[in-house]
Amino acid sequence: MRFSRTITTSGSLLFLFFFLYSTYLLAPIGVEGGSARVITVTSGMGVEEIAELLAGGNLIRSKNAFKAYGIVSGSAHTLKPGLYPITTAMSTPKIVKMIAAGPADLVVVVTEGKTLKDIDDQFSELGLIAAGEIAKFPVNAFTEKYPFLAKAKTLEGFLFPDTYRISPDATAGDIVNKMLENFTIKALPLFGRTGDELSPDWYNNLILASLIEREVPFSEDRRIVSGIFQKRLKIGIPLQVDATIVYLACEGRSKGCDPLTKSNFRIQSKVNTYLHRGIPPFPIANPGSDAIIAARNPKTSDFLYYLSAPQTQQTIFSKTLEEHNEHRAQYLHL
Repeated sequence: MRFSRTITTSGSLLFLFFFLYSTYLLAPIGVEGGSARVITVTSGMGVEEIAELLAGGNLIRSKNAFKAYGIVSGSAHTLKPGLYPITTAMSTPKIVKMIAAGPADLVVVVTEGKTLKDIDDQFSELGLIAAGEIAKFPVNAFTEKYPFLAKAKTLEGFLFPDTYRISPDATAGDIVNKMLENFTIKALPLFGRTGDELSPDWYNNLILASLIEREVPFSEDRRIVSGIFQKRLKIGIPLQVDATIVYLACEGRSKGCDPLTKSNFRIQSKVNTYLHRGIPPFPIANPGSDAIIAARNPKTSDFLYYLSAPQTQQTIFSKTLEEHNEHRAQYLHL
């Protein structure tokens, strides 16, 4: 009897160990709060290749446990190709269930101030398009459906920042159409209309809104800066918007290149608001509603200069060049 009990106890302990170890191998690697990584399951991939893909991305604890669970659950032969947003907070059973169910729409958040190339990068990194597909689209591919693009020299400024649900099989054209349709609904009404026509200055206001979006982070300061822009345009002095230099130096992106140098401010381009008076020939980013409203509703003030404090991003206003230079020394150490 003692021998029988020993075998039973050993078997129970072995089962408990196996159960706990299996549970551990199927558990999430991380905790809630991490950002999702989009993995691409291509047509013809089997459970072993998918397990390799997930293990290589450090998204599961064990590829063997993934395969075993897929087989035991009956899902191994029902895993479907597509794009899947997976976080380290997801367990192996949850991942298997997701891939067996098939791809759902991806939720993509395009934030204010991103450029055309930024947005192209964002969608290509998700695997939805090939790099450069959106950025290279000619404007005239969309002018028949969206006549307001007739004034545009580029799609820059028209890809309205918002949260989008994108089908995994969407083309670059589908994505651009969705964003232009959103611009039609949410942005165009902000520019004012004369009868059925947009106000004559609406495109210039879109350009100014893009400058405001990139230059001024806080809503309460934006109308004041908009007023400064109008004052500078009226008296014929350059706008001197650093964001236009970033756009040129970063080759159409909003960030990711080296810090600005003196030579960047000498780049020969009509986008350079230090060398050329007036506004750039096209937007330098895709502004949101708040920046558009500020561009349309400038606030009159005594200020003619401003700068952004690096630590707080607060906008510091000045009435005179002397005062502005004092602020440059204080906040920028220039």
